[in-house]
Amino acid sequence: ISLFCCERFAKFCKDVGVGETPSVMIYPPNPQPSYALQGELTSKRITNVLTKSVPSMVTSLTADNEAAFLTSDPSKPKVILFSNKPKVPFMWRALSAEMVFKRTIKFGFATEEANAELAKKFKVKKFPTIVMQRGGKGEQKEMYSGDINFQAIHNWVNLYSESGMGDKVAGAAGGTDFV
Repeated sequence: ISLFCCERFAKFCKDVGVGETPSVMIYPPNPQPSYALQGELTSKRITNVLTKSVPSMVTSLTADNEAAFLTSDPSKPKVILFSNKPKVPFMWRALSAEMVFKRTIKFGFATEEANAELAKKFKVKKFPTIVMQRGGKGEQKEMYSGDINFQAIHNWVNLYSESGMGDKVAGAAGGTDFV
């Protein structure tokens, strides 16, 4: 999110097609083109548009997929939000879509109702609770005890994220290798 003064940056505003202010330009991930948000510019409307544009890399866990989620990609830590709410919260979607996390961490969402056995396995007693499983065989389990906000959870998860992991690089023979 950026704010520009079109009086000071007239050329930039002209180049991106901003003719009047205030204006809100949306820059979705490539290959989608940028566009000016049309209509009423209320904070609620802008928030709704931006919230919908954040992709979700969260796996909604069910009895059918929770074992596969926990055992796939053994090098990636699994972070699970246990919730008594039916939908994945925006903050959890935003964490899962973070540039490094989307390659290095797997995010899961488990509801109190649908995942009672999984909650017992992780010793979850209250909701919401965030737990992390890591290690090649999932032997390390840790319960998050900090504040429930984006920055605090990001800082905790980031301790176990490897920024180069999962990146594709060209190998010496021209093939694709993973770091």
